[in-house]
Parts: sequence; C-alpha cells; structure tokens
Amino acid sequence: MLNRSAVIVRPKKPFLDWLRAVDYDDAPEVTLDQMDATLYLVPDYEDPADADKVLGRVCEEIFCRELEGWYTDVDVWPKDRSLKVFKQWFDVQHHEVVEDVGRGPIENDEGPDERHRFSPAPPPRRPPPRKKPRG
Repeated sequence: MLNRSAVIVRPKKPFLDWLRAVDYDDAPEVTLDQMDATLYLVPDYEDPADADKVLGRVCEEIFCRELEGWYTDVDVWPKDRSLKVFKQWFDVQHHEVVEDVGRGPIENDEGPDERHRFSPAPPPRRPPPRKKPRG
C-alpha cells in the first residue's frame, strides 16, 4: 500500500470547448469520449472530507499538466486555474487507498529534472494568511 491517495481526472465540455477555440485545426474531430482520463497520485488522506482540501493543493499542477498534454502554448491557457474552475472543466474521482501490485521499484520515466513538463512551471501556491494574535 502506498502513502498516497489518487484522483482520476477526465476532461469535461468546458475543456473541449477551450481546446477547440485555441486549436481548431486539430481539435474539431476530438470528442469527450476520445479524451482519456489520467490517474494522479496525490498526498495521502484518510478522511473523505479531506479530499477537496488535498485536491485544492494540487489542482493547479494537474490543470497545467492536462492543458500541456493537449496544447503547449501557455499564453492561451486559462488564467483562472482555481479549484472551482478545475471542477467545472474536469470530472474527478477520488480514491483514498492506493495499492501497488506491480513488480520492481516505482520510477519516474521523465527523470528527476522533469518534475514539470511544461514551462513555466505553475506558480507556487500561496500559504494561507496568518491569523493575528488576539490581545
């Protein structure tokens, strides 16, 4: 059992509408049924109530990876890649338990220098504002 949870992400109509708007020459024949889902390992959580908190921390990176998989020009990517927009653009299935039944070590096929396949990498998430002490 891995110390990760997982989300399966599948594009919805707003994603396809964006793709057709930016790359009409190649995209008009693509349908949602032809767009594969992707499984992402995410930080571990045990309480299903924490699923959206975890997704909120990683949704921008997943969003960027999904956009880059279809179109690499970051200038035409949507500027708002918030959790709210993410949920409008993607169907998400949460899985708390991830078990590995494969043989051998898990390896990054892209290599250690390719954490982000897109450039520029998404901006770092801002930490929540600190609460001011009372009194």
